[in-house]
This record gives sequence, structure tokens and C-alpha cells, in this order.
Amino acid sequence: MGLQLLKISLFFILPLFVNVNASDSPEEARALLKWKASLHSKTKPLLPSWMTLHPKTKTSPCSWFGISCHGGRVTAINLANSGLNGTLHELSFSSFPNLSYFNLTMNELHGSIPDEISQLSELVYLDLSSNQFTGKIPSSIGLLMHIQVLNLSGNKLSDSVPASFGDLSKLTDLHLYNNSLSGSIPPKLSRLSKLVYHDLQNGGGSSKTPGPGGR
Repeated sequence: MGLQLLKISLFFILPLFVNVNASDSPEEARALLKWKASLHSKTKPLLPSWMTLHPKTKTSPCSWFGISCHGGRVTAINLANSGLNGTLHELSFSSFPNLSYFNLTMNELHGSIPDEISQLSELVYLDLSSNQFTGKIPSSIGLLMHIQVLNLSGNKLSDSVPASFGDLSKLTDLHLYNNSLSGSIPPKLSRLSKLVYHDLQNGGGSSKTPGPGGR
């Protein structure tokens, strides 16, 4: 993925095991539990540390597997290779106004990527690669103005690359390969001055093409 991606990944992954000033976050906990209930488990119990809420007990998700917090609010969700099978449609994105890192790579998630993902307004890192997502890439992703790394590779996404991606002025790494995309690459992508790595190739290859920033 390149040195830039490695640095960004380490920046977010290292704090995932540290809960800073964890406090009560009932809305986020409820949103996570609702999404968990919509998922399917083929073998072992799914996400056993995500415990049911009790009305008289304050419950924070900050100690749950794959969840990292700052100031008691969820800032990172890292559930890479966690055996998740289901969709994103029961996940309330608006419940996570502080989320900056969202990694669901190497699961069995399917269905479309909801337009509401644009409600994660503080998102810097989004990795939905190596799943089974279908349909169009939501143009609303172009509203994620803080996004630096965007990886949707290894899915079954179709249609064209949204022109709105050209508005992602902070984007450094873009990976869309191994999908069923068609059409031309939006010209606005060539004007993203911070884009130093992008891979838009379909099929089985994984060629790497430097973006405007070079590499």
C-alpha cells in the first residue's frame, strides 16, 4: 500500500487497544448492538464482548472488541477479518459523529454501500475492501471532506467512479481495483494534489499507478 498508507494505518491502529477517558456512550452502544443483531454468525458467537444494554446500568462500548474511544466517544472501529456476514443497512452512521477510522476489510459483508455513510463527517480512513458489496459506489462519499485513505477494492461494485471523488481534496490513497466498474475516470481526480497512490484497475491485477503527487 506504500509508506504513506502504512503511516496512516499505524497512527489509527495502535490506539485501538487504549481507551482514553471512556465514559457512557449509550447512543453509540445501542447503534452497535442493533447492527450486531442484524449480522449472521456461521460458527462461534459473534462479537461476544459487545454486551446487551441494561436500563439501570451505564454502558460504554469503549471496552468492546474493535472499538476505540477518545473522550468517551467512539473514534475508531476496526473489525477487519472478524467473520462478519450481513449488510451495513442497520448501522446508524449518524450515531458516530467522531468516527475517524472505519475498517471492515476481509469479511463477508454484502448488499449496497448506504448513501448515509456520508454522515461519518470526521472520517479519515475507510476500508471496506475484500467483501461482497454490490451496486454503485455512493456519490455521497464525495462529502467525506477529511478522508485520506479510501479502499473499496475486492468487491462487486459496478457502474462508474463517482465524479464527486474529485472533491476529496485530502485524499492520498484510493483503491478500487477488482470490482466491475466501467466508464472513464473522472477528470477531476487528476487535480487532487495530495493523491499519491491510486489503483483503479479491474480484473485480477493490482497494478499501481502514481497519482498527481507522485510516489
